[in-house]
Amino acid sequence: GHRRQRQSPPPPPASEVSISLAASSKTLAGFPPSQPHKRRGMGCKESKPGCCEARRKKEIKTQYNSGQASCELIALKTEANTDYLHNEAEKRKAALLEKQMEETPRLHQQQQEEEDCLKEVHHAETHRLSQDIQLQVEREDLQHKQFSEKYDMLKREQEDTLQKLQKTHDQEKLFLTESYQKTQASLQETIDKLTSQLKAFQEKMKRVEESILSRDYKKHIQDYGTPSQFWEQELESLHFVIEMKNERIHSLDKKLLNLEIVMESNLLLEEKIKILQQENEDLQVRMQNHMTVTRQLSEELLTIRDALEKETQLREQGHREKEELLYRVLHGDSGHPFAISTETSLIAT
Repeated sequence: GHRRQRQSPPPPPASEVSISLAASSKTLAGFPPSQPHKRRGMGCKESKPGCCEARRKKEIKTQYNSGQASCELIALKTEANTDYLHNEAEKRKAALLEKQMEETPRLHQQQQEEEDCLKEVHHAETHRLSQDIQLQVEREDLQHKQFSEKYDMLKREQEDTLQKLQKTHDQEKLFLTESYQKTQASLQETIDKLTSQLKAFQEKMKRVEESILSRDYKKHIQDYGTPSQFWEQELESLHFVIEMKNERIHSLDKKLLNLEIVMESNLLLEEKIKILQQENEDLQVRMQNHMTVTRQLSEELLTIRDALEKETQLREQGHREKEELLYRVLHGDSGHPFAISTETSLIAT
């Protein structure tokens, strides 16, 4: 229990204390308090000086005694007021201590509940983030594996297709080249043969005509003496020869036409060879483009993996900072070294 305080009179009002202090200060300083001025009669001038002097001394003594009494009264009132204020302060202090003693268990329990709640939330958040990171890493690994398998498959398909196309192209090119060379050689041989035959035939016909014409003409002149019938016979023979030559020319024209057809087919084959060469070049360009795209995909995959690792490191750093902040909130900024919890090590693994 608390010690009982002795009963003290209530403190005087502040206005009375201030008036009393003012009056006592004036009295102690030698100045009389203000009093109403009484008008004296005319008879004062005729009074004796000794009587006035005695009255003045008496008034001064009375004022001095009243000033001492006022000072004592003020001191008593001040002491009473001080005791009252001290008692009130003690009462308030005791009430505050009692209230604090009552509130301390509740605050401690509330703080413990908040710590448990924060720990549960932190543990759940850490577990969730760990699962998210693990799932993301697994997805990235699966995508990388799929990209690698797809890249290998496309590369194999491209190599097989390129080999087949190259083989087909080489075979067609070789076949067309051989066919063209054979056809060209055969045509050239035929042309040379026909040209030589034509020249020989023309020379032979010319010689035959000259010899026959001169011989028959001389014989006809010797026999008949006139050339008219000879010329008729010669014209008939010339018509026959011309018809034979026309038939020969027609046959040669047919052969030349066939040769032109063969030449056109050779030109078509050459165009086809050029087209195949162009397709081969296009396939090579496509293969190079595909290789470039594949390299770009590989570089992007490596970039994504690096970004994922950096993000994982940043998340781990954020978890550490969060745990440090939680530790400081729960235990206060006491300057103790922060111990990283086991959840962070689980995230790192």
